Amino acid sequence: MIETQQPQTAKPNSSMLSQLQQDIINNFQKGFPLCSRPYLAIAQELSHYHHELNEQAVFTTLKDLDYLGVTSRIGPVFDHKKAGASTLAALAVEPKNLDKIASIVNQFEQVNHNYARGSHFDKTDYNLWFVVTASDPVALNNTLTRIELLTGLAVLVLPMEASYHLDLAFTINITGKNSPIVNTVQAVDTHCESELTEIQKTQLRKLIEAGLPKLLQPYEKIAQAINASEQQVLAQITHWQKTGLIRRFGLVVKNRKLGFNANAMVVWNINDAQVDAIAAKLSKRSEVSLCYRRPRRGPNWPYNLFCMIHGTDKDVVLQQISNITELLGLAQIEKDILFSFKAYKQKGASYFRSKKLQTKSEVAHG
Repeated sequence: MIETQQPQTAKPNSSMLSQLQQDIINNFQKGFPLCSRPYLAIAQELSHYHHELNEQAVFTTLKDLDYLGVTSRIGPVFDHKKAGASTLAALAVEPKNLDKIASIVNQFEQVNHNYARGSHFDKTDYNLWFVVTASDPVALNNTLTRIELLTGLAVLVLPMEASYHLDLAFTINITGKNSPIVNTVQAVDTHCESELTEIQKTQLRKLIEAGLPKLLQPYEKIAQAINASEQQVLAQITHWQKTGLIRRFGLVVKNRKLGFNANAMVVWNINDAQVDAIAAKLSKRSEVSLCYRRPRRGPNWPYNLFCMIHGTDKDVVLQQISNITELLGLAQIEKDILFSFKAYKQKGASYFRSKKLQTKSEVAHG
């Protein structure tokens, strides 16, 4: 009997997906093959369920997903604390100025996610939420300062203090047929005669940050770019996974393109003595995809626990939140629910500065 994943039924905004596309999405968000010919490895793993599947067909299927805007990239998701510095941030923007302010924030390469969010209970004026990453805390603070200068608004800075749960791999069923779970292929042989130099490691991180090159043998191309062997590259990525620098390596999908448009950030004001215990319970709920502790910021921001629930229907998500609140006995705890209603930016985190030092607005303002 084939073991199957339990998906959410979702329809992507761009197009109905094929069974092969769905099966690739459901199996390779966390374990894209680390071997010389990854698309051949995927074809071999799925060949039992897709007859006459070959390397080129898998490669073309993934290119089509990229064209549809379903996938952001194929590559690593780094642990922010180990990879550099990162923070969630927010601005309180007049609604009529949201698009304008969001465009200013988007100019910064260090900003990787930027969403407009609305408060379900009208408890907060913070409505533009974005994530900033940088190589170190000084660079991070410089970026936040520049955003404040250009927008004329004070930034609410909410760095992560503790991570309780993180699972942003989305399981879907668009075709009406569940996807089989297959074994993902990791590096066939990670033994190397020599390790990469520190310079090569930095070069490798820069290259894979943006995603693998769209080639049948992407690791070979990366190895050539840093003057190393393919086996050295595979070994280094595998090592980074084992040490936790890379949380997962695989397809990074755009959840809205998969129909996950009702995405709620639930924030709680929990007594510090109870927050760890409550977070542990919330993290066990299948509906919760993210659970973090972040600092309070005075009377305007009393919340210290953040949960994300990604869904395809707002009413369903609200009911899920209501059920969780009741089952865990959290009804008396102050909370707010912020639904994202517009995505301004979604890309991979950038921990290294490019040669471009100024934004267009900064040049224009001298």
